[in-house]
Amino acid sequence: MTNASSSALVPERGSPLSSILLFALPALALTSKSGLGLVQCLILLVFLRYLPAVVRAHLQQWGELREVTLAFFLYFLISLLRLVLDHQPLRTLDGPARLLLGLSCIGVMYFLRPRIRYFWLGLCITTMVSAAVASWQVFSGEMTRAVGFTHHEITFGDLALASGLMAACGLAVFRDHRLDKLKWLPVAALVSGLLASVLSGARGSWLALPLPLVLVPLLTYGRRLYGRRIYTILALVLATMVLACVIPATGVARHAELVYSDMQAYLNGGIASTSVSIRLELWRAAWMMFVEHPWLGVGRDNFDAALHALAAAGRLQPSPALTFSSAQNDLLHCLATGGLLDASLLLMMYLAPLRYFTSELRRPDQGQHSLALAGLVLVTAFIGFGLTEAMFWLMMPKVFYVMMVCSLIGLCLAVRHRAPTPRRILITRTDNIGDVVLTLPLAGYLKQLYPQAEIVFLCRLYAAAVVAQCRHVDRVLTVEELGKDVAASLRQTGCDTVLFAFPRRELAYAARRAGIGRRVGSARRLYHWLTCNRLVNFSSPLKRLHEAQLSFKLLLPLGVDYEPPLGEIWKLYGLNTPRHPAADAVLAGPQFKLILHPKSNGNGREWPLAHYTELARMLADDPGVRVLVTGSPSEGQLLAEQAPELLALPNVENLCGKLDLAAFTALIGGCDGLVASGTGPLHLAAALGRPVVGLFPPLKPIDPARWAALGERATNLVRPQGCGNCADPAQCGCMLAITPQQVFDVIRGWR
Repeated sequence: MTNASSSALVPERGSPLSSILLFALPALALTSKSGLGLVQCLILLVFLRYLPAVVRAHLQQWGELREVTLAFFLYFLISLLRLVLDHQPLRTLDGPARLLLGLSCIGVMYFLRPRIRYFWLGLCITTMVSAAVASWQVFSGEMTRAVGFTHHEITFGDLALASGLMAACGLAVFRDHRLDKLKWLPVAALVSGLLASVLSGARGSWLALPLPLVLVPLLTYGRRLYGRRIYTILALVLATMVLACVIPATGVARHAELVYSDMQAYLNGGIASTSVSIRLELWRAAWMMFVEHPWLGVGRDNFDAALHALAAAGRLQPSPALTFSSAQNDLLHCLATGGLLDASLLLMMYLAPLRYFTSELRRPDQGQHSLALAGLVLVTAFIGFGLTEAMFWLMMPKVFYVMMVCSLIGLCLAVRHRAPTPRRILITRTDNIGDVVLTLPLAGYLKQLYPQAEIVFLCRLYAAAVVAQCRHVDRVLTVEELGKDVAASLRQTGCDTVLFAFPRRELAYAARRAGIGRRVGSARRLYHWLTCNRLVNFSSPLKRLHEAQLSFKLLLPLGVDYEPPLGEIWKLYGLNTPRHPAADAVLAGPQFKLILHPKSNGNGREWPLAHYTELARMLADDPGVRVLVTGSPSEGQLLAEQAPELLALPNVENLCGKLDLAAFTALIGGCDGLVASGTGPLHLAAALGRPVVGLFPPLKPIDPARWAALGERATNLVRPQGCGNCADPAQCGCMLAITPQQVFDVIRGWR
């Protein structure tokens, strides 16, 4: 038997819709003024839509999420209390409420399990777009400092730099063969983030680079993840900094000179009229506020009033600093307006994610290290930015921070913790017998993978007798017995997972209405985008697979990456050989019983009837061989019209239309061999372990590569090359080229 443990277990992946949402999170952050708000609104809608499941997922990992959850929750709770006790305006609760709502990203990302590569693509693309916009704004002369699509140049510079640094953490992700052609993106995004930050003139954001805050985690963990390539990244950072200083158009060198002269002027003469000196004056004022109100501060909405009160008392000189509403430093602003209480909450909102991401990096890598490193870099970068800017006073940076941090935490959880094991799996295959038979190995593999799970197989009534013989299927369900209310019937099955091996619109919509948790379908059906929450893209590389292998790709969204070898699939059929009185009567006697099934009900190319007749004549020389011609009643009528000489041979018995499917299955299971083109009885005989000869043209997609009989004793004959007229069935000579002698030689080897 095929060992289920040989499959590669990967994170379970959600629908492309959730992946697009994940792409939009970083992609809209810097490319739209209202982008973050829009994505947060969408995530909240998803959170409310799946509220019980998302909350349950969050609580399941409470041990890991406790610190982060409490950090943002306590900040909101204290803000609510201060609003009531200090009679603050309701608008002061806007920021804390958004931080609290940002926690929903953890549960949503963990529950939806989107394709993580979309996050990295969104992050890289938005950073490069922001650099392009910044370049246009500055070099066109439209602006002296780039603001991107935001309203503030410092916010734009800080977020662009953070995005570039985070994007550099995704180098390992781009080793994926699907992203191989885009492996240059993380480096390009890093350079773009640096460029956008330089063009924004946000001098303070560069403090996050020379300080150990960002370089230490990049060197410590990046070296382990990316080897020597991390030094290339650092070299790019340093080279960009040097170029920024050398190129006059960037203004970095001029700004550096101004910083030095401004500090000298402030320290020597107390002049607070420049950018740097204004910050120093604000820091001094904030410290004085904290010293006078160390526990609760002057009030979150009272910084401006307290600032002017200090100036009125003569403790601050009149300067442009009096027009500012924040201390231009995260920690000092919290100390001034909220005292030690708010400062403690701020540190919690930094340190809790920092501890979480550090712990993830210390665990064995299951795919979460790149995400955790990006989270670590984000937090440390924000701490650096907060030295010269009140990041948690401005709305956009704090929303960016909480959504990114919580989304990365949710993605880390999704990577490390596999989704709940399916309890009852529904496989739908409602087309032809051959297709049904080739899907049975999927049921066999699922039974190995989830021994305790119940496998339900949905097919048409006429195929039920075959599926019922599969020992891997616990229950056979037919389309006919579903009735008018298909959704109600599917709900009664209690299935938590459905695999649409054959797509049908009405079944897809019914499965969604029935509330089946995992619904896996083909991304090539538009209605599956509306009805399935797990999609598989059966792209061109997958077309090389056999039909029996192709159905295994439905397991990819469930976190199972397994492609069974063609020589092993027959072990997974699990078909029992049935008994039937009508079949027993035909099979009585010691002769070698060979079934010829000339027709295919219009499926595929058929071997010429003259060849079947010639083969039967060749077999007539051996009195120990009985030739049984089978087919449906309509096919029997066609044979009587088109090949009467075949049916008239003394060694041929015409069984067309004389057996139902149950009896026919028993007949195939008891025969000594079968010859047919690519049709249901061929695959059924191979699955039952019978010797078979499959006859195929070298024409995709009906060639043996896709439809060969798979069995321990199966032989498939095909002309090596096409005849050149394969597109026209009437002119194609490929089936004619397979001679009766070739088939006869194979049959002779069976005896």
